[in-house]
Amino acid sequence: MAFWHKASISDTIVCMSAILDIAVLLAFLGGGALAAKLKFAPSGTIVDSIIRWVLWILLFSMGLRIGNSPVLYANMKSMGAMALATAILTVLGSVVAVFLASLVIPGMRMEPATGKTARGATLLAHLRAPLFLLAIVVAGFVAGIFLPAIQFDIGIITGWALNSLLFFIGMQFAMSGVNLKEVLATPAALAVPLATIIGTFGGSLVLTAIFPISAGKALALGGGFGWYSLSGVLISNLGDPVLGSTSFLANMFRESLALILIPFLGRSRVPSLAVSVGGATAMDVTLPLIEQSAGPWIVPLSFMSGAILSLIVPFLVPLFFRLG
Repeated sequence: MAFWHKASISDTIVCMSAILDIAVLLAFLGGGALAAKLKFAPSGTIVDSIIRWVLWILLFSMGLRIGNSPVLYANMKSMGAMALATAILTVLGSVVAVFLASLVIPGMRMEPATGKTARGATLLAHLRAPLFLLAIVVAGFVAGIFLPAIQFDIGIITGWALNSLLFFIGMQFAMSGVNLKEVLATPAALAVPLATIIGTFGGSLVLTAIFPISAGKALALGGGFGWYSLSGVLISNLGDPVLGSTSFLANMFRESLALILIPFLGRSRVPSLAVSVGGATAMDVTLPLIEQSAGPWIVPLSFMSGAILSLIVPFLVPLFFRLG
């Protein structure tokens, strides 16, 4: 009984921390929007340029962090296969679920572009930007592999870059004229995170047919929704450090897959797919990339989806682990 009581207190503390994190991120977004409303913002061209350059720094540093991670390589052989399978299956499940939901839920699809542009030229223009962003991530990853172990916390760079991006994204959103209430009032605002949850857990259950793992443990693995810094710690603290390390890797892989897929999915006819693959990170780490890929209109939808998923991680991961 003491174990359950202790675990419950720990889950509550983690959830309070998640709420605080969301409040800080929302403050940066709101601060940028307020600056634009008060006419303290530079021109739209300058804001776009700042967002573009800081996004490149963020993507490179994230690739660098992944490539230079000693934890990633230390556990790759023993837990890599299950972690990679978890990432692929949860992302695939999310994509399928959101795509199916987009067939019946308004606000999740975009009308196809019209015009007489040559098909080849259109495809090239469509792919140029995402391939460039992907190249930046890959460049950072390769640099991380070949560089010696970096002694300082790369998270400091990504953290400052992210906060700066969110401030200017809030500014850009306010300048775009998109109606926040209208976006959040659409059925898509709840349909996207709900479909992401269903798809993620559906993909997680497939693990039981591939690896010797119970349904509960499989759901706990996928239940981090890309929040690797939390899910791995939760599972390890519940008494399974091996599964906790696997969860860490699985959710890190999911974030990596999101970085690769978002530029393409954000420009598709179902841009909400980009929000889905981002999972819990759609409110912070992958939000700038989602915004650059799909446009300012998707910012509130992405933030809300990521926030909902982030809030349920501290509850669902321990719950499924105990059931397993």
